[in-house]
Amino acid sequence: MLEKAKVTSTYDNNMARIMVMRNEMCGSCSECPVSKGEEFYMDVYNEANAKLGDDVEVEMDNNDFLGASLIMYGLPLVSFILGVIIGYFIYPIFGLSKPNEILAMLLGFICTAITYMMIRHFEPRLRKGNRYKPVIKNII
Repeated sequence: MLEKAKVTSTYDNNMARIMVMRNEMCGSCSECPVSKGEEFYMDVYNEANAKLGDDVEVEMDNNDFLGASLIMYGLPLVSFILGVIIGYFIYPIFGLSKPNEILAMLLGFICTAITYMMIRHFEPRLRKGNRYKPVIKNII
């Protein structure tokens, strides 16, 4: 996945702060700060030795991008489905004579919330690693 950006500052440890630019894939989307006309900054690895003011191409490995998407979207979805299934079958514990959909949905939402809290808890550890950080590949 390649994105265009402008280098706004560089650091001693081969890192750079970039401002991500709107690209043609954005279309009429208005979900992220870039699409709304706001500036969006992020820290990336500076493999191309870009300097202040350079326009660059920033890349994140597709497998890492898919892995991050799976963590943010797949795990909560799976936990929601498992929570609903478990909630649907544990009705006798609560003294109910038949399955209760409200109990199942409530447990699904609780499991999803717990999953998001766990992701939030482990996020600093994932940020420290190199795996999910974009890299400046080329100077344009």
